[in-house]
Amino acid sequence: MQSPMMQSMKTPGVSVRDKSGTADGRPGLRNLFVLLLVLLAATALAAQQSTPSRSATGQSSKAAPDTAARIERVRADLQAGRITQAVKAAAELSAQNKNDVQVHFTLGVLLLSAKQYRPARLELEKANALQPDQFEILTYLGEADFRSADYGQAELALNRALKLKPESPETLYLLGQVYFEEKKPVDALALLVRAHKLAPENTNIIFLLARVSMTQNYFEDAIPLLESGLQIAPKRADLRSALGESYFMSGKVEKAIDEFKTLIEVDPSARSYAFMGLSYRHLGRFDEARTYFEAGLKQDPHNASCLFNMGYIEARQGNQARAEELFHQALRYKPDLSDALLELANLRIENKKLEEAAELLRQYVKLNKNPASGYYKLAIVERSLNQIAAAQRDLSVFQTLSKNAAPGPYPYQNLLDYVDTRSNLSEKDRAQLDLTQLTEEISRHPDQPQNLYLLAEAYLKLGKLPEARQAVAQLDQLSSSDFRTQTGVGVLLARYRLYDDAIQHFQTALGANPDSDDVKFDLADAYFRKGLYRQALENANQVSEKGQQDDAFLALLGDIHAHLGDSAKASEIFRNAIRRNPDNDQYYLSLALVQLRGGDVEAAGATLRQGLARIPGSGKILWGLGIVSVLEGKTPQAEQHLERAVDLLPEWPGSYSALGIFYYQTGEIAKAREVLNRFKGSNANGALDVNRIEEALEKAPERPSTLSEPMPMVARQQFLQLALSLADRTL
Repeated sequence: MQSPMMQSMKTPGVSVRDKSGTADGRPGLRNLFVLLLVLLAATALAAQQSTPSRSATGQSSKAAPDTAARIERVRADLQAGRITQAVKAAAELSAQNKNDVQVHFTLGVLLLSAKQYRPARLELEKANALQPDQFEILTYLGEADFRSADYGQAELALNRALKLKPESPETLYLLGQVYFEEKKPVDALALLVRAHKLAPENTNIIFLLARVSMTQNYFEDAIPLLESGLQIAPKRADLRSALGESYFMSGKVEKAIDEFKTLIEVDPSARSYAFMGLSYRHLGRFDEARTYFEAGLKQDPHNASCLFNMGYIEARQGNQARAEELFHQALRYKPDLSDALLELANLRIENKKLEEAAELLRQYVKLNKNPASGYYKLAIVERSLNQIAAAQRDLSVFQTLSKNAAPGPYPYQNLLDYVDTRSNLSEKDRAQLDLTQLTEEISRHPDQPQNLYLLAEAYLKLGKLPEARQAVAQLDQLSSSDFRTQTGVGVLLARYRLYDDAIQHFQTALGANPDSDDVKFDLADAYFRKGLYRQALENANQVSEKGQQDDAFLALLGDIHAHLGDSAKASEIFRNAIRRNPDNDQYYLSLALVQLRGGDVEAAGATLRQGLARIPGSGKILWGLGIVSVLEGKTPQAEQHLERAVDLLPEWPGSYSALGIFYYQTGEIAKAREVLNRFKGSNANGALDVNRIEEALEKAPERPSTLSEPMPMVARQQFLQLALSLADRTL
């Protein structure tokens, strides 16, 4: 079968740094039931921990009823829509009960239920800081992170929750949602298959499992899932619309139409009418299609799908002015509707307005996930405008994309059994299985660039660098003049710290597309990671004025200035970044590292404590505080902070490295070995030479522990330099 892994090629051009009851929610915590569930959750939490002492909670028995009454008022204000008043009251209550885990947890759940995600996260992080590794706290914190679109943090929290309860279908489902949003369909499918086995009648899980399958073109496999879901919940419109779509994409048009008719009865919304109209539009029955699109617009005059499809019909019937009007309306309500941009570009080409057509097509290829035809049209328009270099560049992209297999629905593949079998393999065996399937696919289709990219990635995962470089060389032969693929390969190589190879690919991409800010950013970042700070600054300065306003660019620029010794400039950049993004822990740590390089330990500590007050659950900030504590001679506090950082950042090799070095320097060799074993058992990716570290620990002489004593000044400075080096290489 065609592995779903084969469908998950990373989008070329993504930067090394980030630049950036119903099917969409967990069961429970809704409407009138929220208070009851909050109280039940708090009771469950309390049952897992020892009863807090009066000093731990900061509450007297006399004050407890008043706290409960104030929590009830917060709930009532949230339910009545008095959001500002409720959030303010919650903050005051939180501040007055700063050591009471149940108050923070209950407030967090209430705020989450009211979609007040930032204050909810803060309260749940406070609860997590007071009572680490509590399943309920971690699960709700993960949901709050997910609803805030902070998928990285959500992934960390939910994975930690699953270590406590691996068989929780709701948590598996929530993490599946996170992976789906992160464009990790294989990981999402693996979790959702597990969740479905544990809770086969959970229709939220059924829907998401089917939806992920559909995005990978496994429509036939989604059909029996959706049919089973509708037997459980026949009134769920999302299940029925997905089933109709799957029928349609599998060529079962009449069954799709019957399903959409039922959908309109269940949910007579603009979206339901749009599905029916689209079915008739694809059949070439425009009059019937128009009837349904018009009915949809009566339900919602702003529905972009109905507006676009009405425009499509008008354009095909020669009514260009009306078509253009409808396309503009569709884009007003959905600016990223790429098909509308393409149709407008077609109208501009017909009317010989080529400059406008080119601009529309450039927007289209950025937004559409299958942009090959857009690049071809753009190249033709650019050639007509005598933009020969640009035309050749975009034609090269088209030629690369057109070599890949055309996307389309697969026949029934028994996908769920395949995913279940694959998920039971070890990580190494999964990578080997993927490699075997890729090798077989390439033997059949040796000229498909996408498969060669995936082959290089599979070899890199297995640590087979010569084979990975050979796959990259084959890919370069097929698409050396395609800036998009060259950029994507550069990002892949940089992810595995092959910076020389990455720089070469970014330079090739920049030669083909010299105006790309993304490529300039990636090239500057690769130089920075390699330690070539002057070259990094030179390339960063080539980014356009607009591109230099990007937060990720400014963070990189701050790091570059810090390593070039311009602490004042770097500090200014990071302080401005904190003002703009006060909940980004990386900026606090970056500013603190600048201050530590300048020898101002007190200022670094103040910066990190400021960040911790805002983001109590930040592993990065706690890691930084561990470094500061070492420098201040507070060795026991340093151990607490560094241990907690490992708990919060289990995927970051730098957290293990710093803790292991700390234990080594304090004579705790057994603990250092235990940290190494934790690293070996984690999913952390890094360039740690485990064998050499094990050898060094075996040879380390036994000496008395100095955990309760300040480190000597020389040892503190050595530890600082090692920590700074770790930050440069792994953050």
